[in-house]
Amino acid sequence: MIAQNLNISGRVTDASQLPLSFVNVLVYKADAETPSQGTTTDEDGSFIFKGLVAGTYKLNFSYIGFENTEQTIELSSNKNLGNIVLKESSETLGETVVTAKLPTIKKTTGKLVFNVENTSLSVGSTMDLLKKTPGVVVIGENIQIKFSSPVTYINGKRVYLSAAEVTSLLENTDAANIKSIEVITNPTAKYDADAATVLNIITSKPISIGYKGSLNTTYTQGIYPKYSFGTSHFYKNNWLNLYASYNYNTNKQYKEDESYIRYFKPDEVSTKSIWETYFNRTTNSENHTGNLVLDFTLDDKNSLSLTSNISMAPDNTYHNNGHAYIYNPQKQLDSINTTLSEVNYKKDNLAFALDYQRKLNDNGATLSAAANYIYYNHRQDQSVSSDYFLPDNDFLRNNSFFTNSAQNSNIFTGQTDVSANLWEGTFTAGFKFSNIDTESKINFFDTENNIDTFNDALSDNFNYKENIYAEYINYEKEWEKWSITAGIRGEYTDINGISRTVGEVNTQTYFEIFPSASVNYNINDNNSIGIGYNRSIHRPRYESLNPFKYFITENNFIAGNPHLVPSIKDKITLSYSHKNKWFFDLYYENIKNGLGSLSFQNNENSTLRSVYDNLVNEYQYSFDIGFYSSLTSWWYFHLSTSSYYLSNKFNALESSQDAYTNDTFGQYLQTYNNFTLSKDRSFTADITALYISNFVFGNRYFKNQSFVNISFRKEFWDKRASLTVGVDDIFNTLNNVASTTKYYNQDNQFLVNQENRLFRIGFKYNLGNARLRDNKKNINIDEGDRLGDE
Repeated sequence: MIAQNLNISGRVTDASQLPLSFVNVLVYKADAETPSQGTTTDEDGSFIFKGLVAGTYKLNFSYIGFENTEQTIELSSNKNLGNIVLKESSETLGETVVTAKLPTIKKTTGKLVFNVENTSLSVGSTMDLLKKTPGVVVIGENIQIKFSSPVTYINGKRVYLSAAEVTSLLENTDAANIKSIEVITNPTAKYDADAATVLNIITSKPISIGYKGSLNTTYTQGIYPKYSFGTSHFYKNNWLNLYASYNYNTNKQYKEDESYIRYFKPDEVSTKSIWETYFNRTTNSENHTGNLVLDFTLDDKNSLSLTSNISMAPDNTYHNNGHAYIYNPQKQLDSINTTLSEVNYKKDNLAFALDYQRKLNDNGATLSAAANYIYYNHRQDQSVSSDYFLPDNDFLRNNSFFTNSAQNSNIFTGQTDVSANLWEGTFTAGFKFSNIDTESKINFFDTENNIDTFNDALSDNFNYKENIYAEYINYEKEWEKWSITAGIRGEYTDINGISRTVGEVNTQTYFEIFPSASVNYNINDNNSIGIGYNRSIHRPRYESLNPFKYFITENNFIAGNPHLVPSIKDKITLSYSHKNKWFFDLYYENIKNGLGSLSFQNNENSTLRSVYDNLVNEYQYSFDIGFYSSLTSWWYFHLSTSSYYLSNKFNALESSQDAYTNDTFGQYLQTYNNFTLSKDRSFTADITALYISNFVFGNRYFKNQSFVNISFRKEFWDKRASLTVGVDDIFNTLNNVASTTKYYNQDNQFLVNQENRLFRIGFKYNLGNARLRDNKKNINIDEGDRLGDE
């Protein structure tokens, strides 16, 4: 009978017999690549492993500033190794250059895996890491993959947060905790059908026992200063992994718009009037974000995870100020109006998740179940006051109104999945249920002589309920030079939206099938080809279905559309890769009933409205090229470029003609450079540049956007602290970005000038055992392991 519950113990010291605390000690079974247990030494340098069976083990001792030490032992009874002496590393004594591991890429059709664990790029925040990830574009708080906003997953679990809240979460997540980033443009059937593109962030699986944490703060200066403070903490023992973080942001932002609108007479040819408007907005906001993850190891086969993401914005204001100059067709000033608008809002987003996983056998079969609950509350008050004047500034009249609105949403999801090895591949299947229940209301008051009068015609209640029942199967297999993924997902959707003013406005039930497949063939060690197909859905969210109006000025407002239907996207991709450095993708996608935000001018009432609507047709072609490589031991570089054609055909709601096609050819180019500026790799620099030529969005046309970002990072105090300094949009080229709409009886242009050139300085300090390491332990590797090296 094999002996059970044996112990290995010992004490770690330096050459002077002084104890070393917080040394990483990992235990490997014979011939295993992954450690079975891990711990760190106590203050007196001691350590102990319990619960081992008899056999051969390899122990690895590692500590920054000392050489790695390994011991192999035969364990048949409890064993005390005595003193293990670590030698100080010559790399810290002499001038030897420490070569850190560099990132690697695995690319298949529709999926790019960016392995960054323990690399030179895994510093700063996870948001910083995304800016270095091939195929990902980050502009401000917006994350984009191939001109669309991806659905964010963490360890395969969907994150139910808004784009701004996701950004706050990732800003406060240490990049050192990230194992890899998956950029998925052809998601498999296990992902929700509305996830046309997916950003899946995989965190490292900790093996060492102990505590580590960090404090960080950032100061940002644009036109106004902005501040953030964050802290994160990690603790692990034999049965619990705990991660907790908190982040606070306070922001003041400034934005200017200049607009030109030419209104037409009923003949849709002659000019009725010309409006030139100058608008500015000052935003004050603050946000609290908290994240808690508790992973429990119940036994060898069962694990449980509790997660919460909490975002609270208690005090946010918009101050809008607009001046409109109205001219007759001969460009003579006819009148002037000024608009002051104040918006106050607060919102809470509380998300909780429970996950359970069980290993069914020793062949890799698993059963998992998960439940999520999200509570969202948004309350907003808005006051608008417009004054009208003659050209000589004589006062004509005032029009004022006030609104208060509220939205409460409760979202529940539950799912179960099973995975097993089948036919030398992996088979997965699952079921998911989602329920959305949201109640919204708006109360509209006309204001005259400081007296508010309720306007029933412009007030409304909107209740929206949505149930989605989904099931899927998926199969993946690799053999010889081939790999294949194939799956199918079915989703049944039941929607009921009711408006108090107009009655039942949106009742839909539909069932859709979403197949996905990809095939890859390795021609030889340096070349591979592939083809992929994916079908996805984009359901209108309740925000876009909500018929309420949000007024920017009295003559410019945004409104939802309760008659929207979902859009269906079909996408096919051809791919080729060479030496794991060069990647080529040719793809075509066609979208039926595409959802877009469209702006239309009402020439009779001289108003401009932005409304969500289904497009008649939307499609694009693209040829993408990517090059990713370590050009030298101190220069990591990647280049992404896309040549594309975009076409949006939409209903011309305010014109006598039925429809119009907004299309363009365009070019996208992005480069990223990471430079190591010191021999010990503690001083680095990043330079990112992006250029986008023509592109279309809805019925608007954009041209020429570009920026260059630069930042420097320095580690000190034995890597316990780091300082980051940088400038976004250093040449201020993102300012004065123009968008135009010009067709039939529509002629308007907007020029946006906002805070894009930002100076940032950030400081981070690591707490506890900052050296606590996970299961990837190598720091120094051969040149052959670098990205792209042959």
